[in-house]
Amino acid sequence: MVGTKVHVTYEIKNPPLIVKPNDEIEGKIIITNGEKKDKKLKKLFIELYDMYTALVTSRDPQSGEETESWKDQKKELEQWNIASGEKIKSGEKKEYPFKIKLPTWKKKKGKGKEDDKYNKWRLELHFNQKTGMMASRGSEKNDGTCILPVKGSKFTPSFGDPKLAKKQKKQKK
Repeated sequence: MVGTKVHVTYEIKNPPLIVKPNDEIEGKIIITNGEKKDKKLKKLFIELYDMYTALVTSRDPQSGEETESWKDQKKELEQWNIASGEKIKSGEKKEYPFKIKLPTWKKKKGKGKEDDKYNKWRLELHFNQKTGMMASRGSEKNDGTCILPVKGSKFTPSFGDPKLAKKQKKQKK
């Protein structure tokens, strides 16, 4: 399968050190058409995901034996439509301003220890475009992915305080 050459990146205006529920995030989405022909932008949108790993129990159908393993989980919390129906010429780069208000969320508690059910919790914004059959962030998914600086996250944020995850680990010891 050949990937799209329509790429999405983003810039956050005045990035805060930490974000909380109901905070507003403002910035711009930059979309670049690297295809040889013009493309119709069917949809440009942002999704907010609650991401974590969860301890999942599975049962072997033959032996009936149960096993536990950590599996990645992804739950969409909100989606914001930014633009649709525009034509992007071959080689063109377009910018779309956005301003979104974050919803409320609940952190998944756990550090992956013996009695925990959750681990590696974080909130991610995905900046997506749809010019073909499927929505995509382009071939460089990291360019269209933003890890938010939220309290309790186990990942270094894309903006804000880069020591946020490390600081919280030290505080809880």
